[in-house]
Amino acid sequence: MMKVFICEDESPLRAFYKGHIERQIMIKELDASMTLSTDKPREILAYLRENRDTTGIYFLDINLGEDEMDGIILAKEIRKYDALGKIIFITTHDEMVPLTFKHKVEALDFIIKDTVESMQAAITECLDTIFEKQKVQPEKRQQYMIKTGKSERYVNYEDILFFETSPKPHVLYVYTSTGRIPFYGAIKETVDLGDNFERVHKSYVVNLDNVRSIDKEMLELTMHNGQRCAISRKKMKMVRDYLNLE
Repeated sequence: MMKVFICEDESPLRAFYKGHIERQIMIKELDASMTLSTDKPREILAYLRENRDTTGIYFLDINLGEDEMDGIILAKEIRKYDALGKIIFITTHDEMVPLTFKHKVEALDFIIKDTVESMQAAITECLDTIFEKQKVQPEKRQQYMIKTGKSERYVNYEDILFFETSPKPHVLYVYTSTGRIPFYGAIKETVDLGDNFERVHKSYVVNLDNVRSIDKEMLELTMHNGQRCAISRKKMKMVRDYLNLE
């Protein structure tokens, strides 16, 4: 489940964002929950420090009225804890957009503070984009079932980047382009999903179809969305052959 965070220093706007997002989650049955709505950026960072498994959606006002931390600096700090989180900036200052590229925070979108209707539409579009790949498709696709507590969730094989072991016994993470999901399982069982799933490291089983490049010096694979994972030296040739690399 993805967790939603709002950081906005204007109380009426903060309540507006929160209400609209919660309605979208309920109406569309999105796999998300409203976690924190605040005007204090440090509250978000404190939450992330205490909850390291978080994959979030962050709606951040660029101008937070703080001397020490604006929305761009907050986003840069968020990236230290949540590399896969989706960051959306909401601002009246579109001239500040280039700064987000300078700081390499990889924002999903920029919403300009305008009319209620235009902002609702923009927020809805962001949520639809994020959760589009999580919808169960009507056509027949191979899907991996993930049990989290009493609920079940299905992820298309093609959307899986890799599986990773966790420090907790019998707990794995599955990484997709939209986030990281913890679940109970055994890493050896994930190898049987198909010829394109390979255990490239004691801690990782990778969907080779989603590998973009290999770093021979760092012993890392880079996936199509920029996410990285380790690869053992003895598995290097096998992956290069699969990708038809010289």
